Amino acid sequence: MKTCHLWLEATVAFLVIAGASCLRKVSLEVVPEVVQRGEKVILRCHYDLENAPLYSLKWYRGRHEFYRFSPTEEASTKIFNISGINVDPDNSNKSQVTLRNVDFGLSGTFICEVTADAPTFSTASASKNLTVVSLPREEPVIVSERERYDPGDMLRANCSLPPSKPPVHLSFTLNSIPVETTTRQQRTKDDEGMQWSEISLTLQPFHYTNGRLNLRCIAQIPGIFSKQSELHLVSGMREPVPERVTSENGSGTHTMTFVTILCLGMLHLLLR
Repeated sequence: MKTCHLWLEATVAFLVIAGASCLRKVSLEVVPEVVQRGEKVILRCHYDLENAPLYSLKWYRGRHEFYRFSPTEEASTKIFNISGINVDPDNSNKSQVTLRNVDFGLSGTFICEVTADAPTFSTASASKNLTVVSLPREEPVIVSERERYDPGDMLRANCSLPPSKPPVHLSFTLNSIPVETTTRQQRTKDDEGMQWSEISLTLQPFHYTNGRLNLRCIAQIPGIFSKQSELHLVSGMREPVPERVTSENGSGTHTMTFVTILCLGMLHLLLR
């Protein structure tokens, strides 16, 4: 009798162990992991039941369950009313859930929890982070005081973009050489104006390449966003300054430009 009980216990233990091994390779895929505010994201739960039946697939944002798929129940899907989570029921099933119109509050950890059916009801879960952003859709805009600069001039320029969350990092290069910004203003909330940076730099001959200046503004959010714009500047803004001739007499100093003298000389030749 004792031997029979031992055999029964061993059989049950074997079945439990065998059943427990039926659920494996649970992983969560978030597409995309970084999503633009107002767009959709697809959460896919990958798992291998090794031919065992599925009891339930539960979805959590943090500790809050917002979606459940239970094939053994009369209503196989259940959506829980969680503020800010908009489930698309037509594109959600036993392996994925689709969220529409995502907002910043959804940034964080999502979890899928898989449970096998009887007799084991073994459970395993996987988690992954989602990041919701608001990115500028335009390239940065560079504005300079003028288009031509000579060595010794002060180059003043700024680079701007609409608001974003997270804010972008704006940097400058002049002929591919990094230039430090002198002023920066960044806004992160909607309708609070632009985010911008500016530079003030006294130009030296070594700044030029074939008489040209290539000013580039780079807007970046590491790993998420990168756009840049260029502004081409040239030297030779100043017009030639006419030579001046100064003569002195008893009444004081009289100054005539070289152009005036030249015109008087030509008039004198015509009247001869």
